[in-house]
Amino acid sequence: MSAAFDEFMRQQRMTGSEKADGYSPNVFVGLSEEEKPIVLSLLLRELPWSAEWIWVVAPDNAEIILREWIDARRGDPYRHVYMALQSLVRHTGDLRYQQQMIEDYPSYHDDLKHQVVDAIHYTPVNVETINLFKHVVLEDADADARFSAAYSLLDSLQVRQNAEYERLLGHLRSEDLQLRAAALAQLDQQFRS
Repeated sequence: MSAAFDEFMRQQRMTGSEKADGYSPNVFVGLSEEEKPIVLSLLLRELPWSAEWIWVVAPDNAEIILREWIDARRGDPYRHVYMALQSLVRHTGDLRYQQQMIEDYPSYHDDLKHQVVDAIHYTPVNVETINLFKHVVLEDADADARFSAAYSLLDSLQVRQNAEYERLLGHLRSEDLQLRAAALAQLDQQFRS
């Protein structure tokens, strides 16, 4: 076995905060063709957290592998399917995967919704993402999701960070529905295309 494989196995066996740090990129450099399927099978067990490494170990099959994994889990409110979809958007540029993230948003458990919003924020900005952020700010009961959506909306619209930004962010995050609606109306007027 190669030194890269031995190091991969060492890191793969880690637990706790060491495991949470993820893999070092060097563990994938120097893997033999015989070792790659073994590494891939172990990475598949760690999906979606290992999605980015699938592209390194199996670049020609990564899209198919991730799509199959997603299809088997889509709609489960506790699975982090959005992570694999975000990886697909990043590597393929195909916004259909972004659209799936947006469509799936309501099905996620409240504890994950802010993470889904954050993942969508790191995909290309377009009318659909902005509309989702507005919807979450206005309609979502989860304060964490609303905060993530408020920040993502202001960032997507490239609102300069100043006193007005802080005021808008405060209103968008407010428990007061009227304040949130007024802030969205102000943004709509400012950024009307």
